Amino acid sequence: KMETEIKLLSLNINGLNSPTKRKQILSRLAKQKLEIVCLQKVHIKKQFQKYLEYPKLGRLFVALADQKQKGIAVYVKKEIKATEKYVDPQGRILILELELGYKPMLLVIIYAPNDNQNQFYKDLHEKVVEMEQDNVCIVGD
Repeated sequence: KMETEIKLLSLNINGLNSPTKRKQILSRLAKQKLEIVCLQKVHIKKQFQKYLEYPKLGRLFVALADQKQKGIAVYVKKEIKATEKYVDPQGRILILELELGYKPMLLVIIYAPNDNQNQFYKDLHEKVVEMEQDNVCIVGD
């Protein structure tokens, strides 16, 4: 069996609306040789998703809200097969299935609310359980 080692980074980015900040951060991340980059709190509205495209970081997956708040962006290098399993319309949860070595893995990226956390985690738990995966990695803020 083949073990696959990957470098993953998760950051609360506190807004990526400023083109300057966006360019600086994404280009700096691209130099880090990371397979997966998970950004929370990107504050980009759904219709401006294209501003987050950054091919050097890999394929882009997003969970973005309609308002300029919350929001998750994940970049996965092309070498890793990734499938979107769940996208939260509120921009708080994104679930991807990754093919890593011999076994698929669920990558769950969250940006949890400050209030009603119990309900949030209860719903999240149900979501993850219904996907019936042994390998689960949860990252976020």
